[in-house]
Amino acid sequence: MFIASRKDAGSTGIFHIEINVHFDPAADDYPTGTLTIKTDMSDSVKGSFTASTIELINSYGQDNPTIYLTGQCKSDTLTRAPLHGCRYWVMIANNTKDGKGTEDIAGFCIHDRNGNRMAYGTGALKGNIEVAPN
Repeated sequence: MFIASRKDAGSTGIFHIEINVHFDPAADDYPTGTLTIKTDMSDSVKGSFTASTIELINSYGQDNPTIYLTGQCKSDTLTRAPLHGCRYWVMIANNTKDGKGTEDIAGFCIHDRNGNRMAYGTGALKGNIEVAPN
């Protein structure tokens, strides 16, 4: 996703979130899968953050289903030493119905073990994403 206000001479203003997760509360003890966030934005650490745990995956709503994911992550940063004790939060909102309406959005935040924000962003998705109603 491109955020114009997060682009500068040293940053492209782009973040990328790739998610492939599964959780069936009737069969699984915990969520499983992969989640990667790549950042190249001003006012954030640049690099790649990969989930080492998926502690919560939950969706809410019927009219614009929204999913939340949280857990721990490892960092592969381009501008500093690896971060320790990282935690992530991701939100994706399915705002469209039948291809019409407000754009779907995704947002994230990554903190280190001391609670310092390392990277963040929220932007409109290109295309359509489906979040199952709950």
